[in-house]
Amino acid sequence: MLTKRLARIAECIPQCDVLADVGCDHGYIGIAALQRNTAQQVVFIDVSRRCLAKARQNCPPPLLGRSRFVCQDGLADVVADCAVIAGMGGLEILSVLNNARVLPQYLVLQPMRNQYDVRRYLLDGYRVTLDVKFFDGKYYDLILAQRSQTKCSATQLELLFGSTNLARPGRDFVEWLRLEQNKLQQILTNCNDAEVADKLHYVNAALQFVNAQPCDNTIN
Repeated sequence: MLTKRLARIAECIPQCDVLADVGCDHGYIGIAALQRNTAQQVVFIDVSRRCLAKARQNCPPPLLGRSRFVCQDGLADVVADCAVIAGMGGLEILSVLNNARVLPQYLVLQPMRNQYDVRRYLLDGYRVTLDVKFFDGKYYDLILAQRSQTKCSATQLELLFGSTNLARPGRDFVEWLRLEQNKLQQILTNCNDAEVADKLHYVNAALQFVNAQPCDNTIN
């Protein structure tokens, strides 16, 4: 059974012929895509042979004919319509994309940190269609992007917090903003840190922005 985090990632995968599950670990996301016929084929990729063996073992026998298991670091020469890259730091995700021979049409990304860098990278060649924060034991960011012929633009708030979060704020995102606001305010009571003050400025700006939007209860 998929956790909430994995289920949210799997639900974002668009219909595709070939899906690359990069850093697949147990393979649950790729397996779910096969079971739902979201993907006709899945390439399970992991740098760890042990993880690949685990993914192969978890994959139901009837689905093995639609599966490939590749031991390598990132996409490299694998060509896929869509790539899922989840549970990595944002800079690791960018390394995977920068070293890919052919970039996929769709990206489903779940960066654990450095989300700003990922969003900025996507402006050149991708259009972000979903960028949400949700809670499953802790807060996660989930980004869906599609290849674009034109360079996209984003405001500083969108790069920091995600376009969907701002346009259609969900409960989890608003709660996270308030927690960040409290945390940063407490830090500033003990020290005068310019970087913390700058972060608080943007959190306050984001809260002011989302308070003017209707809360989208369907997101979380």
